[in-house]
Amino acid sequence: MALKKFLSRSKLLGISVGTEHISLDKATDRILARNIQCPIDIPPFQRSTVDGYAIRSSAAKGAARNDQVVLNVIDKINAGKDSRAKIRSGEAIAIATGAKIPAGADSVIMIEDVIIEDMRKKIRISHRIDRGSNITPRGGDLRKGQILLKKGTWLTAADIGLIASVGKSRLLVYKKVKVAVLSTGSELAEPGSKLDDASIFDSNRFMLSSMVRKQGGEPIDLGICKDEKSVIRAKINQALKFDVVLISGGSSVGEKDYVPGLINEIGKPGIIVSGVAMKPGSPTSLGIANGKPVIVLPGYPVSAFVAFYTFGRPLLYNILKSSGPPVARQVAKLTSNVKLHRGMTTFVRVRILRRHGCFFAKPVSAAGASLLSTLAYSDGIVVAKYNNRGLKREYMLHKGQNVEVVLLREVYQEA
Repeated sequence: MALKKFLSRSKLLGISVGTEHISLDKATDRILARNIQCPIDIPPFQRSTVDGYAIRSSAAKGAARNDQVVLNVIDKINAGKDSRAKIRSGEAIAIATGAKIPAGADSVIMIEDVIIEDMRKKIRISHRIDRGSNITPRGGDLRKGQILLKKGTWLTAADIGLIASVGKSRLLVYKKVKVAVLSTGSELAEPGSKLDDASIFDSNRFMLSSMVRKQGGEPIDLGICKDEKSVIRAKINQALKFDVVLISGGSSVGEKDYVPGLINEIGKPGIIVSGVAMKPGSPTSLGIANGKPVIVLPGYPVSAFVAFYTFGRPLLYNILKSSGPPVARQVAKLTSNVKLHRGMTTFVRVRILRRHGCFFAKPVSAAGASLLSTLAYSDGIVVAKYNNRGLKREYMLHKGQNVEVVLLREVYQEA
C-alpha cells in the first residue's frame, strides 16, 4: 500500500527526464524512448546453416547407399562471398556456414553426409535430401518492418546485439534520472579520512549511488550532512533541484532525526508515508516536496538497501516509463527455520548453496540491520509477506520449504 500510494502521488508530478540520442556502444542498461523497427530482412539473403554442398534437391531424389549419386563440384563459397555460378542438374557448390545460397540451389547437404572424391571435384550422395534443408530463408529471423524492441525496453547485451544485427548505430533513449544522494549523521566520516573513536565511515552514500546507477539513474553526490537543522535544511533545498532525492539517516523518531519534519516544512504535501510494515527498513519515510519525490532511508545499511530496493527502484522505473531490467530469481529449499514478524514483510538475506544439482537457501542473519557484511556475503533475498494466519506475534518459514530468492549475484558454486 505504501508503494502504491507513493508511486501514484509521484506520477501526478509529471516528472520528465527528456530523451537523447546515444551510440550503440553506450546503450547497455539504457531505456528505449521509441520503438525500433527492423529496416531490412534478416538474413538479407538465403544462407546456409551448415558447412556442406549447395545442390538441387531433385539431383539426390533417387540416391541410396547402393545407388549413390555423383555430383560435380563447380565452385566454393565462403561466408561474405558470392558465386556467379548457377547450379544445374548434376552439379554442387561447396559452401560455408552463413554463406549466401547460389542461384539454382534449393538445399544444402552437410559435409559429413557426402563422400569427397577426385581432389574435391566430385561428391557422392547416398540419401535423398528435402528441398530447403539446412537453409535459412531471407527474413527467416526478422522481417523488414517488424517491431524489434518496444519503447520502454531496458536494453540488455542481447538487445544490443539484435540492434547491431540490423545495422543501427544510434538510438533514442530516455535521459538518466538525476538522483540527489545525501547522508546525514554527525558520526559519519568520508572513506579515506582519519577515523576518530566515535565515528564510522559513510557506506550508505556509496552503496546507494551504485544502486542508482544500476537502476537507470545518475547519482548526484551531496556528501555528508551533520545533525544540525539549518545545515540539513540547506542540503535538502539543494537536493530538490534534481529529479529525485535520497536521504540516508535521520528517518526515525530520535532527538536528532530532523529530516521528516524538515521535509514537511520545506514543501507540501511533505511526508505522505511515515514508517512502513517491513523488516528491515521500517523507519523509512516517503514524501513529496516542491514537486520532487523524496525517500528518507534508515541509517542502518541493510535497512537502507532494502528500502531503496522496495521504493527507489520502482520510482525510477516509473519515471523512465519502464518495467525495469530482468530480475534473476531462483527457487531453493531453506536450510533452517526463519521467524517472521506479524504484519510485516520480511527481507531474509540468504546464501545459495548447490548440492548435487539442487539449490538451498541458507539464512545469513535473522537480524542485524546495521551489519552490512551480512548483505555483502549474501547471494540473494527472500521476500516473505505476512499472510495473517493465526494470532501469534511470529510465524515461520520452515526448513525444507521452497522459497523464491531474488538473486543479488550470479551463483555457480557447488557446496
